[in-house]
Amino acid sequence: MASAAYLASTRIRETLGRRGMAMLLALLVEALIALLLLFMAPDLPGVEDGARTTTFDVSTGDSEEAAEQSRAKAAPERASRSQPKPQPVRPPEVRPTAPPLPTPPIVLPDGILPMTRQEYRSADIAKLPSRAQAPGAEAGSDSGEAGSGGGRMPGDSEVAGKAPNGEPLYAAQWYRRPTRAELSTYMSSRARTSGWGLIACRTAARYHVEDCQELGESPRGSGLAGSVRQAAFQFLVRPPRVGGKEMVGAWVSIRIDYEITHE
Repeated sequence: MASAAYLASTRIRETLGRRGMAMLLALLVEALIALLLLFMAPDLPGVEDGARTTTFDVSTGDSEEAAEQSRAKAAPERASRSQPKPQPVRPPEVRPTAPPLPTPPIVLPDGILPMTRQEYRSADIAKLPSRAQAPGAEAGSDSGEAGSGGGRMPGDSEVAGKAPNGEPLYAAQWYRRPTRAELSTYMSSRARTSGWGLIACRTAARYHVEDCQELGESPRGSGLAGSVRQAAFQFLVRPPRVGGKEMVGAWVSIRIDYEITHE
């Protein structure tokens, strides 16, 4: 029994001794590795040899002052962020202006003629006396005023006869002569040879005529007087002048000569 116990204790010692040697060797290896790392570490820039890091104990009062300073610095930054950035002002766009277009000429329809202000005033019927007074009464008054002047003034129209209602009939003076196309449209189919047609019309505003009536024609039965009467709405005739004044509403005689050629 004693020998068995001795053998067991001997084995335990040998085992412990081996383990202790292994642990000691491991510690030595770790120490050597630590030394190698210290010698192989690179030097930091700006840090002198032997410099050490010093720690400070910051008190509560210093931390509050630092916090207030940081808040004071952050306040303008937040205000600047919250305010909208001013947008750049764009200059007004300048577009090239086109040159003004030329004024187109005024084209009047057929039968309408341009009139000056003086001509329009002279053709105003409202300023003329009534039919009972014009043109006979007006002519009489002018002749009375003329006295020794003989009742006529230079430029007065000549009396060519009597109108259908008995008033003086004056020879017409054209404001614009009718065209061949205006007359040929109403040419009588009975006309075989050249001739003429005579009508009497009352002058109206803007040099027109109205109330036209047939007075005569040559040759008889040719229908030329009717041709003149039908085309008369296109005629432009000056009112007769009596005493130096234009008498709109007075009667005028209009004669149209027709020349018929046979090809």
